Amino acid sequence: MIRRVIFLAALLAVMDLAGLIGCHASSARPSETAESNPWTQPGILRIGGQPEPDNLNPLFGTQVIDTDISMFWASYLFYWNDRNEFVPELATKLPTLANGGISKDGLTIVYHLRRGVKWQDGAPFTAADVVYTWRQVLNPKNDIQSRLGYELITRIDTPDKYTLVIHLKQRYAPLVATFFTMSSTTFCILPQHLLAKSPDLNNVAYNDLPIGTGPFKIVSYVKGKSIRMVANPSYWRGPPQLKEVQYHIIADDRQLLRKIREHEIDFYYNASQAQEPQLHGIAGTTIYLYPFTRFADIGFNAGTPLLRDLRVRHALAYGTDRRELITNVAHGVNLPADSDQPPFSWAHAEHLRAYHYDPALSRRLLERSGWRLGSDGVRHKDGKSLTLVMVGFSGSSTTAAAQRVIRDEWAQVGARVVIKNYPSEKLYGSKAAGGIEQSGKFDVAFEEWANGVDPEDSQLFMCSMRPPGGWNIYHLCDRALDRAELTALSEYDLTKRKAAYTKVQQILVDQLPVLVLWFAQRQDVVNLDLVNYRPAYAVTPFWNTWQWEI
Repeated sequence: MIRRVIFLAALLAVMDLAGLIGCHASSARPSETAESNPWTQPGILRIGGQPEPDNLNPLFGTQVIDTDISMFWASYLFYWNDRNEFVPELATKLPTLANGGISKDGLTIVYHLRRGVKWQDGAPFTAADVVYTWRQVLNPKNDIQSRLGYELITRIDTPDKYTLVIHLKQRYAPLVATFFTMSSTTFCILPQHLLAKSPDLNNVAYNDLPIGTGPFKIVSYVKGKSIRMVANPSYWRGPPQLKEVQYHIIADDRQLLRKIREHEIDFYYNASQAQEPQLHGIAGTTIYLYPFTRFADIGFNAGTPLLRDLRVRHALAYGTDRRELITNVAHGVNLPADSDQPPFSWAHAEHLRAYHYDPALSRRLLERSGWRLGSDGVRHKDGKSLTLVMVGFSGSSTTAAAQRVIRDEWAQVGARVVIKNYPSEKLYGSKAAGGIEQSGKFDVAFEEWANGVDPEDSQLFMCSMRPPGGWNIYHLCDRALDRAELTALSEYDLTKRKAAYTKVQQILVDQLPVLVLWFAQRQDVVNLDLVNYRPAYAVTPFWNTWQWEI
């Protein structure tokens, strides 16, 4: 049984997908009278997934799993729900120009915080915690992947314990969608009373066993094995419906498939697309299939001599059959893509340059750039062979299958690919932690990126966003792109922002720091006894964990 989670009004207004999408995911079993599965442990949810957090504190984490786990224990000012709306959490109302929360000049933003919220040790949550966390984002001693947006705040006034008045030095349109909420850098709010004495937070014990204000408490974390969370009876909405949540770290998706089949877990998290045919017919389970603002791409390190020539990057793009990757690797699960903005986003540009599969054109471009085919079937230039190190995420059958297809296709045009894969926490780790991408130890990367609820993507591509201060691991620097990004960041008018993002996308498909392969449709294989799971389509699907029941 597949539950195709429908796009709601906000997305249907952009793409007419109503005829393509099946039934909405129900919050109940198919039959209200159906008996529970005999392997279900009432009140205990067992989740299994490949990725391991590189840090349980999202201030330092660089992966989607860090955010997903934080949705159980931590809290943000707002969540993003399955209706594509902000949901107030630690703030009570979303600031807008219309309600006066954003000043007419766009330089002052007022937040009203929720009263009566307690940290999980019983201390009260106040505005001082938000100000403290903002200061830690700016603390130069903290090894943080991006401070984008936060560094534009000149000061935060707190006229009382539950009011924040933010002052910006310049207009920043994505501020409300960035500031301690569901952006591409999800920073949760931290407890000042527990951390204020530390000069930096890089290695504090809190990062392995954090305390938050969310519906669950983390009680144990055995690295490489599991994270165990129990209900927080003091959560401001009331105790959650589940008594316990376990996240089991299982590095190989073949083992995950075995465990969901044998009912050792209730929830196969973000199941591999390459396993799609094998996910059907598992007794007592359903598949949630839903679009997500997360794309897979081939990232080109233009800082390396082999890829500095734009013609080589273009040649490799024309030598990649994206249709085959979606059809034969992802089994048609994922959505075709032509830019880093999802096709259902208001920011997506039309009529972008297309890289259709054309190996003959790929060969001609390589010839024109001086790469001559040798007797070994590999191209050579100036005594060097066109041998590229491709990195990726180990243990994923989707990654492995895609890499094999790309390797074989590029071999047909004379490029040799050497594949080196790493655990997700090593591949996407910070530069300070020796992360492979941040340290530039690759030529090309088969990778994934999750957008925030705002189309803001400057930390990937602006000149100033090279590691460690951002995620421009591609070493792209284009001043016209920078100007367009700055326009998109400073304009509150949606029409002007869309024009700026169109310019950004046009430059990206020309300069090609990344070749976007697809936008994901996530698939979770879930015990039929789990109810009230209603995945969101951006940043994290886990927005309402306090409502889940089993």
